[in-house]
Formats: sequence, C-alpha cells, structure tokens
Amino acid sequence: MNEPVETATPGPGAAPYLVVSDFDGTITLDDLTNVVWDHHVPYDWRAVLTPLSREGILSPLEMIARGYADVREGPEALLAELVPRGRLRAGFAALVGACDARRWPFEVLSHGLSFYIRPLLPAGTALTAFEGRFESGRWRVELPAGLTVPAGRDFKAHVVALLRARHPGHRAVYVGDGRLDFPAARTCDWVFAVRDSTLARLCAEAGVPFTAFETFDEVATLLTAQP
Repeated sequence: MNEPVETATPGPGAAPYLVVSDFDGTITLDDLTNVVWDHHVPYDWRAVLTPLSREGILSPLEMIARGYADVREGPEALLAELVPRGRLRAGFAALVGACDARRWPFEVLSHGLSFYIRPLLPAGTALTAFEGRFESGRWRVELPAGLTVPAGRDFKAHVVALLRARHPGHRAVYVGDGRLDFPAARTCDWVFAVRDSTLARLCAEAGVPFTAFETFDEVATLLTAQP
C-alpha cells in the first residue's frame, strides 16, 4: 500500500484568507451520505456508482441524484438517523472562531444535501451544497438555487472560483479529505488534507503541496501563525 508523502507547504503568508471546507468526512468524522446510502440504497452503490464517478461518466451531481433516487425515507426520518452520527472533528469551533475574529470568509462546500448539513453547523455558517427535495416519496437533487455550472466544469472548483472573485486579494485555503475535493483543492493556495485520506494521497501523487491534519485546532493554529 502506497502511503501518501506530504509535500512541502507554502506556509503562513499574508492574510486575509478565504477558507473553504468540505463537510462529509472533513468537518464530520463520518461521511453522512455514505451512512444514508449504506442503510437505504438497495444495491451495492460502491460497486455501481463509484466507478462511474471515477471514470467521469457521472458528475458529482448526477452521482448524488442517482443514489438518492432509491432512498425512500424522507428528511425527517433521515435526520433522526444522521444527527446522532454527525460527530464534528475536534477543533471545528476554534477554526470558525478564528475566521470570524479576523473577518476571514469561511464557506462550507459540499456535495452532500443541505437538509442534514445545516442542522450540524453553527448558525449563520455560509454553506454551498446540493439541495434535496422530497416529493411524492422520491428525492430530487439539484444545484443550489441561483447557481449554474458550465458544462464540463467541476462544481466545487467552480464555486471556489466564484468565491475568489467575490473576495479579491484573499488567499484561498481548501480543507478536505476525498477524491472529489481534489479538483477544487488543487486550485487553492494552501491545501489541508485529512491525514492518510484520499485527498492527501492524490495531492502527493500530483505534487500538489498540502498540509496533513487530524484536528481543526491544527489548521487554526497554522492559519493564525502570522509572520
């Protein structure tokens, strides 16, 4: 098994920062989409959907929509399952507080559905995520209201580009753990990847500088260590 090799990081630089964080598996310890699908999708979604996503046949939106299409439980039932499983990674409040204190924009960016993400975040936390509507016993998954993504453009990379345009002069920081974080992460100035995660491995293989971490306290300490 090839272990990811951490490459040299850019190190703390001039503030301000724009901090963007993935949710499932990054802010939370468990991937809550996986929890839903493992319990409610009536087939081996890892064998069916993951290869199609990895090969680029399904976009992230298409993959999430396909998986939820076979979930028959509505949001209330799913929240009852997910909220107790939504354990946050240690230090998350410290990172949010550090950003708030310095007026650094902080955005949660997720391929998950907002109905279960919002209840687990501090009130007022900026969130861009897929939207799920449960109608007539079926889930419909859509882009966030008002957002369009050009054909062939990665959703997360596109949102990061929009955020950078909205906050000129800010240094973009990406915090994540997964394969689907990589297209956006590689466009940022500083990448934090959960230690031993798929994102850490992909960054190492591609020569993208990153900092491995286990708790958000580590991220906050590094970001606030101004020269």
